[in-house]
Amino acid sequence: MLTKPNPSSTTLYCSPDEMESHAVRFIMAEKSIESEIFNLKIDEMPEEILELNPCQSLPTLFDRGMVLYDTSVVTEYLDERFPFPPLLPVDPIDKAEKRLLIFRFTRAPGCWYELANTIENGNKKEAEKAKKILKSSLIELIPLFAYKPYFKSDEMTIVDTCLAPLLWRLKKLGIDLGPKARPIHDYASRLFSKDSFQESLTDCEKEYN
Repeated sequence: MLTKPNPSSTTLYCSPDEMESHAVRFIMAEKSIESEIFNLKIDEMPEEILELNPCQSLPTLFDRGMVLYDTSVVTEYLDERFPFPPLLPVDPIDKAEKRLLIFRFTRAPGCWYELANTIENGNKKEAEKAKKILKSSLIELIPLFAYKPYFKSDEMTIVDTCLAPLLWRLKKLGIDLGPKARPIHDYASRLFSKDSFQESLTDCEKEYN
């Protein structure tokens, strides 16, 4: 069990191998946020933090005396608290679209994150079904990956920081999109080549790809 966090520092408690935690680490690295990052299991967190997170979930952020959980809350807070580089657009319509994409990919019923977790943790039948759905869903969106350098954007956004951990795990998940998915491979390579993405990887994640 860790000791109480330093109240003057930004502290992230996260899983070393879950996509949600990876996305938050990617954002923190992209913004060069000075912080303490602990990759651990939920029961290894300080008691003071656990008591303030009723969901008992990772990632959990401690900053300015606040305890924040839920990946979307954490990522948007970091984007506003550390505004450079911005990862959400200022325009309310564009911002709402990005929020919907994040919901669609990471939290909606049957979302890509849920499918990936089913592939890893479900029984054989569930895993095979999830693998087919995830693969076909990615292939259906090839035109959007080809449309602009980042997902429906000329600049990197929070959407990309959520997609990168999933795409990094495709090989581990046993998903081969094939040559027709070249736009997805190119898009992923742009993200993976960023120093901030490489910095966000834990030792176990480095072995996934």
